[in-house]
Amino acid sequence: MSWLYLFVIAFINSIDNIGIGVAYSVGRIKVGIKKNLIISFFAFFVSYLAALLGDILSRFLSDNACSIISMGILIFMGIKMIYKSVKSKDSSDIEINSINYKEAVTIGLVLALDDVGSSISSSLIGHSSFMVALPYFIISIIIFMLSDYGTKFFSKFKIGKKATIVSGVIMILMGLLQLIE
Repeated sequence: MSWLYLFVIAFINSIDNIGIGVAYSVGRIKVGIKKNLIISFFAFFVSYLAALLGDILSRFLSDNACSIISMGILIFMGIKMIYKSVKSKDSSDIEINSINYKEAVTIGLVLALDDVGSSISSSLIGHSSFMVALPYFIISIIIFMLSDYGTKFFSKFKIGKKATIVSGVIMILMGLLQLIE
């Protein structure tokens, strides 16, 4: 039952990952396995660290602070996507882009910040740090693998830079959703 609890908590906290995965799919941006592993590693590492140091971190980093930082970075990245799309020449080709390693690290950190609160609370009720962090890693890997398959699907539509603008808007909305939580 403990595993089920931890996976449900990880899945609920991974809604942002799903949103980012969809945004990348619509924008025809491929994550790739190496960068997926980086993102998933950050999900695991930050969750593990938060669970391991749960009591200490809870004194210094509130859930609100994590949400605000995450919101700001997601909005910035969404604006950057829209700006790059508007700035670039109009194209309606089927080009699939990939994120770079810097973006993978940034996305990994942003998404991992949302996991801090639940990782702390799970560790405070007695779950081991590894058991708390592992579901975040597994769910993140699955989400971004599915995202890459979605990228292939959306690339068949010749919608040009509109898709990147839509994915930037989705990224901004995911950031603004931090205000609701």
